Amino acid sequence: MSQCYFCGGEQIEELTTFVYEDHGQIWLVRNVPTYICSQCGEREYTQTTTHRILLLLKQPPRPAEIVHVPAYDLTA
Repeated sequence: MSQCYFCGGEQIEELTTFVYEDHGQIWLVRNVPTYICSQCGEREYTQTTTHRILLLLKQPPRPAEIVHVPAYDLTA
């Protein structure tokens, strides 16, 4: 196990959903291997995982699923 860079807590490897927003579009990438701090919740991705996500977002294939997500605005 590794330690969190920010708080020193123990990191646990899990599969999570990566959320990315670009020009009003939201992209979800599911089943992303992630190290999550059990103390503060900070997420850390390996260089390989980050590279795979960036390649996917540059030239996305057909999505496995399209989801509809409600959007709220705190300024309203």
